Parts: sequence; C-alpha cells; structure tokens
Amino acid sequence: MLVIPVNKEGRIYSIGFGIKNKEKIGTNVFDESLLESDIVVNSEKFSDSSYRDSVMESAPTDFIRSRSIYYQRDIKITTRSRSNSQNYDVYRVVQPPRKVNDSLDCLYGKAITDIRKEIPDSSVKGRYVSLKKIGIDELFSEERINKMKKVIEEENDSSRWPEMFEKEGIGDFQDIVDFLDVFEFTMLSNRALPEASLQDALDSLSIINTRDFRSLRNYRDMAKTNMEVLSRLSYVKQVLQSRPLSLVYDKEKAKILVKKREYDNFKQAA
Repeated sequence: MLVIPVNKEGRIYSIGFGIKNKEKIGTNVFDESLLESDIVVNSEKFSDSSYRDSVMESAPTDFIRSRSIYYQRDIKITTRSRSNSQNYDVYRVVQPPRKVNDSLDCLYGKAITDIRKEIPDSSVKGRYVSLKKIGIDELFSEERINKMKKVIEEENDSSRWPEMFEKEGIGDFQDIVDFLDVFEFTMLSNRALPEASLQDALDSLSIINTRDFRSLRNYRDMAKTNMEVLSRLSYVKQVLQSRPLSLVYDKEKAKILVKKREYDNFKQAA
C-alpha cells in the first residue's frame, strides 16, 4: 500500500494512494503462462521485456506505453504469490493518460509496482511516498501557483484564463490535473500522530543521530511537504474543475493500518 503522510494542523495523517477503479479479475489463481508480479499488455509481458531490469520508477509506465502504441487495451497485473502457495491475484487497470512529464510517469509507475508487490492475505506494509522526491512539488511550486492567482485576480472572464495560463507558462496545469485524476486518495484513518509527540521523540534522539532519528526526521519533513503539495493541487483543481481534491475514507484499510502503532513503519519511507 502506498501511503502519503501529511501534516494537517499539527497532526500527521496517513493517506492511501493508488490507481482509481482498479478491478480484481482473479483471486487465488495460478496460470503457467502468467508469472507472479508481472504486467501484461496486448499479450506482451513486462517480465520478457528490457524494462524489467530498469531501476527507473517510470519503467512500468514506459513499458505499458511502448506496448500500447496501436491498441489501447486494459492492462493486466499480477500480484506476488501468496506466502503458502504459488497462487496470486490478478488486477485490471486502464491505460495511463498521455505523457505530460517524467514526474507523473514515475508516480503512475509506483502505483503499478505497488500492485505487483502486493502479497495477498498477508499483513499490509505501507510504502511511504514523498511527492517532493518524485518531483511533483515542482509542478505545483509557489511561483507557478502565484502566476495562476495573478491571472485569476486580474481577469474576471474565466473563458480567457486558458490563454493567459499559456502566456504565463502554466498551460500544462490542465494536463497535470487530468493525469492525476486517474489516482485515488484515501483517508486511511481519523487517528493521527500529534506532531508535538513526534518532535519530542526527535529531540530525545537528536543527540545520538541514529538511523531511527534520521528516519523520523525524514517522515516529519515528508508529511509537511506532502501537505503543501496536496493543498496546492487542491487549489488548482478548484480553479480548473470547480472542485477541490477529494479524499475517500476507507474503513477497512483503516482497520488494517492502525493495528500497529504509527511508529512501526517509519523506516519504510519511500
């Protein structure tokens, strides 16, 4: 499970992240012609391609696009095998939007890889996502947001905004938001970690500067920058689509996530 930690009003929440409307089309199955943790597009397999050895997080996205030039069919993804058998689950997802930039392709690739790395019927492990590390923060930088605000404040006729956005160098906002609409953001729990408690732990560990200290500090900083990025994304969506970023609340995922204390997964920051 991909998890985006966010710091909202001094409390750190966990937001699940993944491809919207993915469909499980096979449960506990095994097919000799289909490997575990694979991607199949138009009968071609990720495991048979040169992309499988790539360290780039966008490799799954690049593979899917390269095999979909002529036919835009749905994509089949297998999970890892269960811990007690060779069987796995199979999902189907829709094609990624057309390429806008490398950061969005990386984000889509991470979401595909998260499905491939899932181990059915095992405890869920959160893989933290830093939107800044991927480069999404630059797409919604303060400078770019200020340019949008300037246009809106100076031009009352919204029909002229697209033309003016282009002149300001932010005409790609529409494509970025359209791309991000393929993802779903899920509030995993109403429970939150008080930032003050996290800071107390950091203050106690700062003297020895251990890996635990650095992991906690990275987690704190990640939650702050993620919140900034999502807030700016929400603003842009409100301007372009007349609706802010929405969060789905998933009670089942929340139950799984809060079985352990928040600290347990700090070391798994992506």
